[in-house]
Amino acid sequence: MSKVTTPEEAVAGIPDGATIALGGVHSHNSPMALVNALIRRGARDLELIPTPSAGAPVDMLIAAGCVRRLHVSYVGLEFLGMAPNYRRAAESQSIEIVEGDEAYIVYGFRAGASRLPFLPLPPLYEGTDLPKVNPDIRTTTDPYTGRTVTTIPALRADYGLFHAQVSDRKGNAQIFGQRRFEDVMAKACDHVIISSDEILDEHAPQPDPRLVSIPGAIVERVAHAPYGAYPLSSPGHYGYDRERLVEYRDLAAQDRTKEYLETHVHSVADHQEHLEKVGVRRLLALQQTFR
Repeated sequence: MSKVTTPEEAVAGIPDGATIALGGVHSHNSPMALVNALIRRGARDLELIPTPSAGAPVDMLIAAGCVRRLHVSYVGLEFLGMAPNYRRAAESQSIEIVEGDEAYIVYGFRAGASRLPFLPLPPLYEGTDLPKVNPDIRTTTDPYTGRTVTTIPALRADYGLFHAQVSDRKGNAQIFGQRRFEDVMAKACDHVIISSDEILDEHAPQPDPRLVSIPGAIVERVAHAPYGAYPLSSPGHYGYDRERLVEYRDLAAQDRTKEYLETHVHSVADHQEHLEKVGVRRLLALQQTFR
């Protein structure tokens, strides 16, 4: 059965207050078409658990008033500096921040994917202040050796949003470029939604299982979204739009992100209209990065 839909239809059923795992690393492979659709429909009170290297999508969701709680290792704009809206929200305490690091996110999702209550680690947090600001990072006694170990709680999400370069109609998704651990994150989600630049024809050969990043068996919906990561990059397909990202950074730094959202998100009805507004020449020029 085909799971193909539009970005707007794919996120329509996500309720306010849902916990969302968000794929993408820095300026690459983020499900921007799905994020834009969430912002357009006015999602509220979301709890976000992004990858350890989160970027513009998280900052945009915060600016749009969609976020209530954020599990964070890092949020920034990579080569353009820190994330202004995230910083303001953290300083003003307008959203709840769950302080973590890469191990907290990675091993938390590993525990969640395995349906384990927690995972034990060596006492690597002894030299940090993280346990002081995150009471969920605790210690216990190893029943086999009697040594003290640090425990990371399981992380699970109601929905997982991820971007792939290629998917078939059943949701077998292939993620190119620098992969984090989207496959593990997806297994820790109750519902998995993929945006994909390309959807394989139903008569095309099935994807090589060795190249499938997220198996269709756990994917609920596949949003056909050409340039679905724009203005960020989709490795192997197109690069990021530096000019658009600089525009975002400059407006966000001046606390004028609403102007950016009005121009590039709210002024269009859907992802297709967004691409039409960006323009074919500009989109095709981003492919030059990979030639």
